[in-house]
Amino acid sequence: MKYLLYTILLGLSLTTLAQDGPKPKKSQERKGPPKELLEKYDTNKDGKLDKEERSKISEEDKKKFAPHRKGPKGPPPRKD
Repeated sequence: MKYLLYTILLGLSLTTLAQDGPKPKKSQERKGPPKELLEKYDTNKDGKLDKEERSKISEEDKKKFAPHRKGPKGPPPRKD
């Protein structure tokens, strides 16, 4: 009976240890705007785009730097 209990506890501890792996790095979309957008639109040079600076981004740049999201059948067709 003790061996069964030890075996179960060992199995549970190994599964919890296996779940604590390295965390994946954040994707580029979550890190902030690309360098090109910052260089072009960051007027106060603080490394961030505030509401006023984001409103000045051209439609062309918005399409160029928009994240490509994939649907169940692949990415949506581009509207050029």
